[in-house]
Amino acid sequence: MTSVSLSNFQNIATDTASSQKLTVEGGDVQPRLASTSVKGRFVSWLALQGNLDSQKAADQGAFRTALQDKYGATLGTQAYEKACNACGFSAGQNHSLTSRQVVTGVHYADEKLNSDPLAALISEHEVTAAKYATSSSNDTVLDEDTAAFVSKVDAKAAEPENHDIASVLPANLLEGDFSVPDNEVRQAAVDTLDVITQFISEKYTPEIAEAVEGRIVEAEVFDKLLAEQLDPNNSVELRETISLFIDEIWLEAKRAHIETLL
Repeated sequence: MTSVSLSNFQNIATDTASSQKLTVEGGDVQPRLASTSVKGRFVSWLALQGNLDSQKAADQGAFRTALQDKYGATLGTQAYEKACNACGFSAGQNHSLTSRQVVTGVHYADEKLNSDPLAALISEHEVTAAKYATSSSNDTVLDEDTAAFVSKVDAKAAEPENHDIASVLPANLLEGDFSVPDNEVRQAAVDTLDVITQFISEKYTPEIAEAVEGRIVEAEVFDKLLAEQLDPNNSVELRETISLFIDEIWLEAKRAHIETLL
């Protein structure tokens, strides 16, 4: 069966009642409608007994595949199971696909992805490894495969001790509470990103450094951190913001590195 885009499921699900049953027909998703007459319904019921279960399975399979195509195998499968459970079924049971199931599955995947960007990129086993690698206080005993993965992450994840950031910051940022012109603040962020991505290029690869720089700029990470400052003119707070900015850059480098290990 030809793969059906998740957007096809969403378009129907958002425009129909949550209880509306859906089916895949002719490579597209359509509402599954009952016959209007009693005789028609009865004849349809008799005719469907031989193939309704197989059609339900096909509909469910198409939706599960659409989730996996959009969110990756691990998160897509988790979203599918969550959607089935929300409708009172387990993922292994044969049941009709409904608008509620589609909306629930997509919502779960989007929320999970927003809270954990790694969720769609790595398997559950590797998520455990990645989280373990970020915590030096975790004493969990790891299986051989997971330990090997952690070692690969840890080998590159440690940050250099000297960021040499002081050399790129405006002098008044290093001296106390002085108002810093907006253009200097922006330039400090640009220079900081340049310095850290140079470290990343040396510790990881130039390709990872380039990817990190693009993601940090596209996500407007510095602007979001700056918006959380209580006093935009407080240079001490600004230095703390830049420190957080550096942490975010290194975290993105670690994520990019993990992707290369998959």
